[in-house]
Amino acid sequence: MIKKFKFCPNCKNKLEHLSSRLINCPFCYFHFYLNPVPTAAIILENNKGEILLVKRKNSPKKGFWDLPGGFIEFNEKAEEAILRELKEELNLKLTPKSIKFLGSFIGRYFYKGIIYQPLCLVFFTKIGELAKIKVADDVASFSFFKKEKIPWSSLAFPDIKGALKEYIKNF
Repeated sequence: MIKKFKFCPNCKNKLEHLSSRLINCPFCYFHFYLNPVPTAAIILENNKGEILLVKRKNSPKKGFWDLPGGFIEFNEKAEEAILRELKEELNLKLTPKSIKFLGSFIGRYFYKGIIYQPLCLVFFTKIGELAKIKVADDVASFSFFKKEKIPWSSLAFPDIKGALKEYIKNF
């Protein structure tokens, strides 16, 4: 992905590719490191043992199933990000104490010709009845799936598959 960048955004001169994740401008000494992009997601399990998945409204992977979540913003903790995303995407309000950390999972996010590597911090919680779910933002719809009926081939990203497999194996 980093090879696509040819010219310095500061001085417009040709860039040097020093490694697979570092570019440098020999004229103005601009450095850019390509690092993972932090994201957060959450596994919501209802009292029937079903897991909530959301259908993506936008590209990439429009129409595929995903976990609620998204990119972590500047100066935002992962826990804050997932609570914000739940409010934005599903009109759900949870407390920080109600969520637990499952683990971190490496993903692959292809968008507008560039492959990003998200580092997804995944949380989980048990939820009761959710009559107040209202899809918004970048969610087209949602559905609850029994663990043995998860649509594995229709999941959007490998980090989400990994997180769900880890959760099902351990809980």
